[in-house]
Amino acid sequence: MQALIIAAGRGSRMRQRFSPKPLITIFGLRLIERIILRAKSAGIKDFKIVVGYKAKKIIETIGNGEKYGVHIEYIYNHEWEKGNGVSVYKAKDFLDNQFLLLMSDHLFDDSILKKLKEVKLKNNHCVLCVDRNLKGERFNLEDVTKVWMDNNKVKTIGKEIGKFNAVDTGIFMCTHAIFDALEKSIAKGDYSLSAGNQILSDEGKLETLDITGYFWVDVDDEAALKKAKYVLLQHLNKSTDGPISRNLNRKLSIRISSRLTKYAITPNQLTLFSFALALLSALFFYLGKHYSMIVLGGVMAQLSSIFDGCDGEIARLKFASSRFGQWLDRILDRYADGFILLGMTHAAWLSLSAKFVWVIGFTALIGSFMNSYTAIQYDELLSKKLLSARGLRVGRDARLFIVFMGALFNQLLPALLLLAILTNFESLRRVWVLRYAYQSSRGN
Repeated sequence: MQALIIAAGRGSRMRQRFSPKPLITIFGLRLIERIILRAKSAGIKDFKIVVGYKAKKIIETIGNGEKYGVHIEYIYNHEWEKGNGVSVYKAKDFLDNQFLLLMSDHLFDDSILKKLKEVKLKNNHCVLCVDRNLKGERFNLEDVTKVWMDNNKVKTIGKEIGKFNAVDTGIFMCTHAIFDALEKSIAKGDYSLSAGNQILSDEGKLETLDITGYFWVDVDDEAALKKAKYVLLQHLNKSTDGPISRNLNRKLSIRISSRLTKYAITPNQLTLFSFALALLSALFFYLGKHYSMIVLGGVMAQLSSIFDGCDGEIARLKFASSRFGQWLDRILDRYADGFILLGMTHAAWLSLSAKFVWVIGFTALIGSFMNSYTAIQYDELLSKKLLSARGLRVGRDARLFIVFMGALFNQLLPALLLLAILTNFESLRRVWVLRYAYQSSRGN
């Protein structure tokens, strides 16, 4: 399937900050790059981009799409000052009968496009994604295009309509019917896309897809840009985050990641950095004859835990996720856990000189590994909402925080004992829960 992106306008509200607007950078990627890569995640690889204002700069920056793994063809609109309806109309001879229509300044989640692609379009009909949340959390209500809809069909659309029950998200599935409607509106002297959509609506050809609750944001001005950055960062929180990650680690790691996006740092480099901090933690613990070394070991463990969130955040912010990166992160986390617990056990043994310390340390190590192993299946069911998220989640964030607190209060043996009990109990609890979850999913 093809996608048409409109990037011809001046974007006058943002012009003093950066021009043209599609090339504004947010966390290491330009606006239009985010649109392209998000659409690519939904399986779109053929793009037509309508350019006008500062077209040369956009074309030189984005190129033919090879660096994104897609194909890009540019359409120049020399009448770009007239309105976005003209820009869409200029693409008439370049598109198949069914295509996606996207704005270069509307960010969204790829799940919207996946949902939109599943819609079965009636002949000569178009579909507009609408949001029924009118609180204005992701757009300027005074400037956004408003929609009055009834029975999933648009009745009235425009920025100035008085009665509305949804807003236009700027995400469409179109047929060539949009060009026929735009031709009529342009002939009347109205060059906006909304005018063409109103004609489609009058003909009963503009349907809606409700995406209320899905992530999207309109980057229209300075305030919207700040809002977009905030929403993107909040979107990094994961439903599978444990209590320490949710309330402490993630708040710190997101701030770090948002700054690191300015630099050419890869997720895998951050994974290795987090692992290096874990090795330092293990070394300080292993040499822990003095309290200062033990505290350093705990601090390094907690820092490693915080930076362990940065690799995934950078990957999501810059569309740099890879299966190898995920696998490398899991492998190095297991090595890191093993080295840290070995160092802790050695430090506790140096203090107590008792053999049972090694038994407790080994039990904590086995529990930690089993805790990580069972988390893969457990989190998968959590993400699919086949399990309840209620209760305390004992994950890696909680384990390393216990290590940190044990070092801070110089209570390594109690910390190891707590880890041994909690991790093994949690692993057994997950086995019990997963057993019934799998049975329920199979209808047993």
